[in-house]
Amino acid sequence: MEFSWISDKRYKNIAIVGICKNAGKTTVLNYILANYPYQWGILSTGRDGETEDTLFKIPKPKVKIPEGCFFCTDAKTLLQHGSGISILAKTNFPSGSRELWIVKSEKYLETEITGPVSVSGQIACSELLKKLGAEKVLIDGSLDRKSIALSNEIDAIILTAGASFGNQQAIIQELRRLITLSQIGTYRSPALQKLAEQNNILIKYKGRWKQTGLVSLISHETKLLEILSQLKNPSHLYLPGAYTSSVNSRLGKQLYRIQLIFRHPECIKLSSNELEVFLNTQKPLSLIPFKLKAIAVNPHGVGNNDLDADEFHQTLYKTFKNYALLDVMEI
Repeated sequence: MEFSWISDKRYKNIAIVGICKNAGKTTVLNYILANYPYQWGILSTGRDGETEDTLFKIPKPKVKIPEGCFFCTDAKTLLQHGSGISILAKTNFPSGSRELWIVKSEKYLETEITGPVSVSGQIACSELLKKLGAEKVLIDGSLDRKSIALSNEIDAIILTAGASFGNQQAIIQELRRLITLSQIGTYRSPALQKLAEQNNILIKYKGRWKQTGLVSLISHETKLLEILSQLKNPSHLYLPGAYTSSVNSRLGKQLYRIQLIFRHPECIKLSSNELEVFLNTQKPLSLIPFKLKAIAVNPHGVGNNDLDADEFHQTLYKTFKNYALLDVMEI
C-alpha cells in the first residue's frame, strides 16, 4: 500500500496539505481513513466536507468517518447526526464565532469537520483528541503560518497537487521547489526555540542571541543593515517571516557570510531558479523541518483543463522516485 509508513508509531500527527484549492485533500483523507483502521482523531484548519466549493459551486466530497473515530466539528453539524455521535467535550479554543466540539462517531458518518483558527488552538485540539482516545491524528491543513502543518507538532506531511494549480510543467516545478525546501537542514537549539516564540528577527553575536526589534524583513531591509553594521561579524540571523525575491535582491549579498536560520523552509518565497542559487550560496537552515513524506496527485482540474492522466502519472513517477505517490483519481 502506498502509505504503509502511516503504521509507524513515530507518525502521530499527520497533515494533508495542497498546493492549490481542489487538489484532492479530502479524497486522500478519506482514503487513509478507509484503509488504515485506527481510532483516528480528525480536524481541519478551516472547514472540510462542505456540500459545494464556495468559488466554483461544484459538489465536494464529505469526510467519511468510520465508527469509533474522534473529530472536531461545530454545533450545527452536531444536530445533523443525533445518536450517530457521542459528544465528548466542548472546547474553548480560538475559533471565531463558532462553538467547537469534540465528538466520537458511533457509526459510519459522512460529515463536515472543522477546527480552531490559530496554530496554538490546533495543537491543543490535536492533543485533546489523543487524550480522549485517538491513536493518531489526521489534519486537513495548509501551507501557511496559520496552520499546524508548519509547526513542530507535525510528524509527517502529505502534499496534494492537482491540475487546478496549472499545467504539468508548473506542477512539477512547484513540487520540485517544495521537495527542495524539505531537504534543508535543521538548526537544533533549545535556546533559539524558546526565543523564536516571540516571532522577532534575532541576531547571534559573540555566542548570544540578541533582539533586533524587527518582526519582518519586508520594508525593513535598511534598518536590518544598520543593525548589522553596528556589530562586528555576527554569526547567525534568525528570520521568522517571509524571505521574498525583492528582499533577496536587496540583502542577499550583504548576508552572504552570516548563517541564515528560517523558522520553517516555507518562509523562503523564492522561485525555483532563485532558490537553487540561494541554497548554494547561503546554505540556510531551518528551526522547524519540512517533514514531507508523500505526494498525492490529481489530474482533474477545477477552473483549469484536466491533464492527460497517463502522461502525468508517468512523468511524476519518473521525476519523484523517492516519494510514495498516490493518484487521487484511482482511489
